[in-house]
Amino acid sequence: MKILRIAKRLRHLVCLLNIGSIGLIAANMSAKSILDSMTMVMQPISSQGKMEQEIITSSDIKRVFTFNYFSEEKGKNVLIRYIEPRKVRHNAFLIKNNGEDIWVYFPRTRRVRKLASHAKKQKAQGSDFSYEDFSGSEEWKTDYRVKQILSSEHENYLLTLTPKIDSETSYDSLKIYVNKLNYYPSRMLYYQDSIHLKTLHFQDVQDIQGIPTAMSMRMENHAEDSQTTMRILEMEYNVVFDEGFFTERNLKK
Repeated sequence: MKILRIAKRLRHLVCLLNIGSIGLIAANMSAKSILDSMTMVMQPISSQGKMEQEIITSSDIKRVFTFNYFSEEKGKNVLIRYIEPRKVRHNAFLIKNNGEDIWVYFPRTRRVRKLASHAKKQKAQGSDFSYEDFSGSEEWKTDYRVKQILSSEHENYLLTLTPKIDSETSYDSLKIYVNKLNYYPSRMLYYQDSIHLKTLHFQDVQDIQGIPTAMSMRMENHAEDSQTTMRILEMEYNVVFDEGFFTERNLKK
């Protein structure tokens, strides 16, 4: 009888271990599924629009810029050309291969310059967005491990992303709150050297051509006590660009 009781306990323990393993795999699959859905919503195949960028520095100085935005291959290649104010008009930068290659153009020098690989961590036009932040989100799936953890917010999933071994990433980790209804992020938390560096808020989500779109994106820089808000003034999806549009030669136009 004692042997039978021990055998039953062992079978019960094995069953619990199997259930735990299946639950863990299911949670990981769920996290990947949520991330896939989010990136699909965030990165349409191609887009173009006009945006306003408002920078508020730690000393409460406000600067406002307007630029044209172009994107293809789900954000793999991005071209930004500034319109206003006059002193930055025609300044442009091109981000290719999800931030691996970056070129900048300044009309004063009429030169196109390729930035070093580490430059993707630098501020773009003095904003709280880095060049890498402007690029597509496909690298989240290739460079990071994703897990779903318990969220205290009923309306949002909570994903944590940590870099894979040998991945060159700007951040130690990310936390992303994803809306359960439309799979659009409500906010992203960026960590560097285990410090909560920045928070990106997505606000006023509207439907444009059947695609959920945040009309306002506010990046808070907690380290520097500054913030940058990007507002969409115009946006169009499923755009067909001419061959050679996303090239350094086109930056001068």
